[in-house]
Amino acid sequence: MPESDVITDRIWCVIPVYNNCAAVKGVADKCSLYLKNIIVVDDGSTDADIAQVFAGTEIKVISHGKNMGKGKAINTAMNYIAEKGGLFMITIDADGQHYPKDLKKFIPLLQDDESAIVVGCRNFNIENVSKSSRFGRKFASFWLRIETGITINDCQSGFRAYPVRFISKMKFYGSHYDFEAEILARAVWAGLKIKTVDIDVWYPKPHERVSAFKPVTDNVRISLMHTRLVGRRLLQLILFKKEM
Repeated sequence: MPESDVITDRIWCVIPVYNNCAAVKGVADKCSLYLKNIIVVDDGSTDADIAQVFAGTEIKVISHGKNMGKGKAINTAMNYIAEKGGLFMITIDADGQHYPKDLKKFIPLLQDDESAIVVGCRNFNIENVSKSSRFGRKFASFWLRIETGITINDCQSGFRAYPVRFISKMKFYGSHYDFEAEILARAVWAGLKIKTVDIDVWYPKPHERVSAFKPVTDNVRISLMHTRLVGRRLLQLILFKKEM
């Protein structure tokens, strides 16, 4: 059963899902061993009735009528948790890539600091990690350093903890995978800290993978977001120099 201290009771675990009914039930059930507040955000899935999958359980399902993107799903959950008075939201992927047992690694860091984002840095020293994933990780870290001056090892990990009362008040433009790049940069600009924790990860063989990531479309979105963020950063520096 989940731990019962006050902080843990105000941590919500969020699982965005789009057409991955085969894995999401197992992920959610395992997460419920560590946290009692679990939300599955069905982002317009057509492979199953996700609400029906979780019927009769204590897991909350929020549904989008159509696919709106992972970023939008996270924001939907964020707004719901803010209304419920939650302190933190931990997001975890629905495909089974992450190990729910690693939720235990996040909790002590959240107890120590209520204003930090915690990113789970994936162990890539395993089988079946694609070259594109390795490159994307380095690419994202490079741009975060340009945008904010900070460096973390894994900007693309979807296993993260967000401080709800701070993040829910911020405005974001990305609604797909570009959201996960945007939120880190804007959080740093807002004065929030970024912490990391090492996590394990599992990748199936390429022909067995189920992913909502669209290589062309989503990479274009991410690149455009980095262009936007770098432009914003340059403008900030120009204005700062003028004020000196």
